[in-house]
Order: sequence, then structure tokens, then C-alpha cells
Amino acid sequence: MNRQVTKKNRRLASVARIALLLSFATATTRFAFATDPPKNWTAVADRLIETRPESYPFDWGEGVQMIGLMKAFERTHTAAYADFVAGWAAFHNKKSNEELLGLTGRRPGYCGHWSPGTALLMLYQARRNPEHLRMARMILDFIWAGAERSPEGGLGHWQGSHQLWVDTLYMACPLLAGFGKLDRQPDYIDDAARQLIVHSHPLQDPATGLFYHMWDWKTREHSTGLWGRGNGWVLMSLADTMEAMDRKNARYGELGKIASDLSNGLIKAQDGDGMWHTIVDDPSTYPESSATSMVVYGLLKLVRLGVLPQSFRQPALRAWAAVNEKYVKDGMVTGVSAGTSPQARSDYGKIKVGSETWGTGAYLSAASEVDRQKR
Repeated sequence: MNRQVTKKNRRLASVARIALLLSFATATTRFAFATDPPKNWTAVADRLIETRPESYPFDWGEGVQMIGLMKAFERTHTAAYADFVAGWAAFHNKKSNEELLGLTGRRPGYCGHWSPGTALLMLYQARRNPEHLRMARMILDFIWAGAERSPEGGLGHWQGSHQLWVDTLYMACPLLAGFGKLDRQPDYIDDAARQLIVHSHPLQDPATGLFYHMWDWKTREHSTGLWGRGNGWVLMSLADTMEAMDRKNARYGELGKIASDLSNGLIKAQDGDGMWHTIVDDPSTYPESSATSMVVYGLLKLVRLGVLPQSFRQPALRAWAAVNEKYVKDGMVTGVSAGTSPQARSDYGKIKVGSETWGTGAYLSAASEVDRQKR
């Protein structure tokens, strides 16, 4: 009887050990997926370069897409990625400065034409083609001397808009910061920092740390929605600007406070799957993949820079896993909300979702930061 009990106990112990090992293997697999980019994250870049570069306009979404592709090039050294951006640049280089800046459109001087400058600057740094630098500097010069500014120095969304939009930050700040480093010109970096501070005063909600979409400096009113992608624009801009700054810069600490408050607000609003929603503090609105990718990029980069503590890393990696599991298939990034203007809070959730250039770019930028986690 005792011998039989002993054998039975050994069998049970063996089964328990196997179950424990399987459980550990599953947990390890999940952790590896969360910490390492999936092996096929470059499939998104590979599918993108199957299209024709000249099919993409010189506009904000395409600029974000090309920035993401250049970040993929920086991590993988795949020449075809930079070649694609160079083909896009060559097509648009035939146009006049007025066309590239959109000075003759219904929104003259619209900031959506500035994000391509960051991609061109990255391309110049990779290939040293002076034409790419010329195009990027033309955009920089307009931001510096031609764009509309508020009485506090904040960049207007277009000439005559008299509005500060959070979108404008990512259109301008990475380019200003990038040229500040290239030219060793601290005034450009200071202006990028100033944009973040000036925008934060009317737009960052003191209760949550999150940002509203737009503020009108004539009516002194802001829009009501805490828009998901808008908060992503701010976080990415903070990360790229602070990367270029000297820690002794008088504005560095103020940006760190803005980043900390925003990041804490975002972590509190993250849903159970790891995503952020199109209205950040309203889980009844749909989860949105471009906002989530942007937050992944911003959080991981700010942790890497030492601006945020390591505790922010795991929520970012959980979000990365969720985006890949739910919204990436066959090299396509889905779940991206269409172009979004400031509107009633209730209307943000009605905007259609699909695959958009800015979602692809945000995904590739996030992937570039996740890829750094294992190097």
C-alpha cells in the first residue's frame, strides 16, 4: 500500500513538474514576444517598398511614413529602405518651394508639409546628398522665419489659423532638434523646446497630464477631446527634442515634468489589452493603433534617455505586443484612425479606421525603439 502511494505521488510530482515547465515556457514565450520585436516587423517596411514612391504626396502622413522607414533603415541597414525614400524625394524635388510648402493652398503654410523635412534630413545623414539637405533646410527656414506664431511664439497650424494644434509639434520639433544637432545651433533646439512648453500651457490638462487637441489664441478656448494620436504626437516630440538637448539646458527639467505628467496619465488610461483609445480617457471609444505605436516609441525612448524610470518599459512592451497581435497582418498595419481635425468629443469615435501612411510610419518608429531593447 505505501509503495503504491509512493509511486502515485511520484507520478503526480512528475505531472506537476511538466505542468510547471510548460507554464514557464509559455510565460517565457510571452515575455520574449513582449520584449523582442517580432521577427517579421520588417515585413511592414518590405511591403511598403513594394509600392511606388512617387505615389506618396509631400504631406504629413507620408512624412511620418518616411521617417519610420528611415528608422527601419538605421536599425537594419537595408539599403532598399533608404532607396525608397530617395526615390520619393527625387520625385518631389522637381517641384517649387512654394508647392512643397503648400503656400498656394487653402491653408497656406500648413504645417503638414513640414514632417517630410525630418525624413529628408535623416536621408541626408545616411547618404550625404546635398539636394536632400537643401530640401530639408528650405522647410526649416520657413518654420524659423515664415510660419505664423502666437504672441508667446507658438507655431500656428497654418498661416492665419491662430490655433495651436498638438499635431504641429511633431511636424516641427524633430526637424528643429535635428538641425540643431547637425548645425550645432542651440537656438533651433531651444525653439523646439519652447514649442512644447508653449503648447503645454493651454493644452495639458493639469488633472490628468493628458493633452487636448487644439487651442485658439484669439478665443482663448481649447477643444474638448483628449485625443489619442494627439497625445502620441506630443510624446514623440518630447522624446526627439530631449534627445538633442544638453541636460544642463534651462528648459530640460520643464520638458521632463511635462513628459512625466503625460506618461503617468497615459499609463493610467492604458486598457487591459495594452492599447490606448482614440479618446484616451474614454474606453468606450475604439482602441487606436497609431496612437499606441506612438506611445510605445515615446515611452521607450524616454526610458532609454533616462527621462522616465524603467517602470514605464513594461507597459510600453505590452502595448507593442497588443499592436502586433491585433493590428498587423501580412505587412499591413490596420486600426488607424483617418485624418482628424479638432471636433466635439463625441465625434472622435466616429472617425473611420483602416490602414494609413501615418500608422505605418508610427509602427516602424516604435519598432526601431523596441529593436534597441535587445541590442
